[in-house]
Amino acid sequence: MNKKTIGWVLLGLVVFGAVSFASYHIYQEKVIQSEKENKKVLNDRLTDLYEDQKSGYFKADISAEAFDDLASEVKNQRGESQTLEDIDQAKKNFEIQVGLNDLFESDVLNGLDLSARPILKDPEENKIKALKEELGESPAKDKDWGQDISMLLGIAETQSKDFANAESDVTNLVNKGTSLTLTDYLAGVKTLAVLPDGKFKGKLLDKLAPVKNQLANENDSFASQIQQSDASMAAAEKSYQERQAKALSERNKELTELKKDLAEKQETYDSYKEILDSIDNSEKDESSRKKAESDSRSRESDSSRSSSSSSSSSSSSDEHHADDN
Repeated sequence: MNKKTIGWVLLGLVVFGAVSFASYHIYQEKVIQSEKENKKVLNDRLTDLYEDQKSGYFKADISAEAFDDLASEVKNQRGESQTLEDIDQAKKNFEIQVGLNDLFESDVLNGLDLSARPILKDPEENKIKALKEELGESPAKDKDWGQDISMLLGIAETQSKDFANAESDVTNLVNKGTSLTLTDYLAGVKTLAVLPDGKFKGKLLDKLAPVKNQLANENDSFASQIQQSDASMAAAEKSYQERQAKALSERNKELTELKKDLAEKQETYDSYKEILDSIDNSEKDESSRKKAESDSRSRESDSSRSSSSSSSSSSSSDEHHADDN
């Protein structure tokens, strides 16, 4: 193999190596960029499940399947383990909220809306205790969402004890049968006074109805006192519910302000995003133009080196031929 041929081979190897290295480097950059973009998209998807991720409130009317679907997508795209952990914790928090809502006759926390009249379905001491323990283990317990969950669990705990006490008293009154006195009745129904007007209280009143009718039928004086007791019980229940509703109403005002603040921030964010997208597109166009110019200069340089190498090889070959002569 003569020197000219060797020169061309070496030049080809150098050019091939340079092109391969550049291609691999570009590929690696694209992979890294793609991974960053995928991570951002998936994190944005997680953020979209919240009304406000910072304070911990989830969007209204979503389900646990939304977290499962997102986790599956992260796994399929080989997402980072940290993202999966964030999704898993978010799902656990959401399930605490679902469990809390399930304790009451209607949802007490949905999005940024708090119910002003939470009414427990039944005495659920064990479920309430379990939810309090789960909340205690959650990193979101100190966020606004966690504090509201804690407040509502406190209401559930109080109502559960009141329900249990009232149920026990009503059962004792019914079990007294014909030995029941008006004094027993008036003392026993006091625990019913603070119960919210819901299905559970309705069941207790239905259970107590035969006893009340029995006493009312004994004489007119008993009937009058029972009516007074009913009026007093209604007034006590109303007062209790008004105090509770006032506290929840104040919290709802704060959440309404948060909604307004989030809406304003979203409007500002959308405005800035349009500007940033425009700048980003301009930078990409400029980067593409510079890269094209750089590639063009690189090709011209390679062509010049190739021509120089060819000329050098040709000159060397001529000199070698002259020496032979």
